[in-house]
Amino acid sequence: MNYYRTFLLLLFFVIQVAPAQTEQDRREAEIINIQRDIVAKLTGHEPIKGKKKLSSRFTNAERKATADYLVNSLKDIGLKPVKENYNVQDKKGNQYNGNNVYAEIPATNGSDEWVLICAHYDTVEKSPGAVHNATGVAIAFYVAKKIAELDVRNKNFMVVFFDHWKSNMIGTRIFTKKLQTDGYNVHSMHRSDYMGWDNDEDRAIELLASSISLESLYRIESPVPVYKREVATPESRFFSNFGYETVTLTAELKNADNSPFVRQSEDKYTTVNFKYLASTTEITYNVMKALATE
Repeated sequence: MNYYRTFLLLLFFVIQVAPAQTEQDRREAEIINIQRDIVAKLTGHEPIKGKKKLSSRFTNAERKATADYLVNSLKDIGLKPVKENYNVQDKKGNQYNGNNVYAEIPATNGSDEWVLICAHYDTVEKSPGAVHNATGVAIAFYVAKKIAELDVRNKNFMVVFFDHWKSNMIGTRIFTKKLQTDGYNVHSMHRSDYMGWDNDEDRAIELLASSISLESLYRIESPVPVYKREVATPESRFFSNFGYETVTLTAELKNADNSPFVRQSEDKYTTVNFKYLASTTEITYNVMKALATE
């Protein structure tokens, strides 16, 4: 009789646990499927259009092809992207022609607050730029897709892909000025970089947040170790200069668990840990969902 009761209890436990595991596996598979395609095309692992493959995202032609791909990808998920061209000259007379790509995801309650999900998309010369920063683009794209599918959004969201990180972050500078000029009420900016390498397989992330409340929100939604980054990034400083709250997510730079191939020709699609990327993506989405529904 005791054996029979034990068997029933075990059966009940399996029935309760199995669906949760299956759902988690399904979500991870969905994220990985979408992000593999994005990273493959951005890194030249697969053609970005027709038979054209990128060797990097450095030249004007490569960056334009990338911007066009991002515009079309955002259209495919039902958004209305804008490719905003800029042509500026620095104090030394250098000319920069580039494109920031963004798409707005309106609130469902008339809110005037905006949450920005960002990543830069260009690379250094001759680097496929997988971990730096096709993975950041893949995180922002997937999160924007899922936020757009929510029935309730108590804030506006915007997904932004910056050009010209390599050139003194011209694209980021241009876009922060646009936000100020156009009078956006920015709640916070969230960006990912250097993501996709997890040598010790603990799925840990490094976090730089401008406020305790934002840091706490990520820690609440993170089932993995979260290490606090101490050094500000230039991109974050540009936003902070306008009084905007910021979050930067990276792999474990502090603990040296980051790709050794960053900014090199070996920063390829094949070096990306897509399970780790999916884990960080789900954390980011859960934070955005919490902001959307609070």
